[in-house]
Amino acid sequence: MSSELLKKMIESKKKFDKKKNLNIMSKFETISDDEVAMVLALRAKRLRLKQKLTQKEFSKNLELNSASTYSNFEQKGTISLVNFIRVVREFGLLDQLDELFKPTDIKDVLEIYEGNDSKNKRVRKKETK
Repeated sequence: MSSELLKKMIESKKKFDKKKNLNIMSKFETISDDEVAMVLALRAKRLRLKQKLTQKEFSKNLELNSASTYSNFEQKGTISLVNFIRVVREFGLLDQLDELFKPTDIKDVLEIYEGNDSKNKRVRKKETK
């Protein structure tokens, strides 16, 4: 067996073992970004199964190009942001996603309300002397 193939097999086993230890209640601040993606996928799968839908049926509801797009999400935790938003919308949870990046500072809210939110659209590199 080639060493490259052996490396791939070992890496695959590590990922599988890691996935085994995750569950829908895993706290995001205690796990890696890849693991957060997997937990989101596990939670989505749970919600889909509660609706008694197959992956194919659910993918059709989402109007995805391919059923494998959603299948890959459940298995690997990978999906485009736009397709993830479709998943969240299909579950009726878009309002929770909306809460993530809402301005919380009163100054930010007032600037947006007054239409003065144009400042800081870009961060400039500081000149070094």
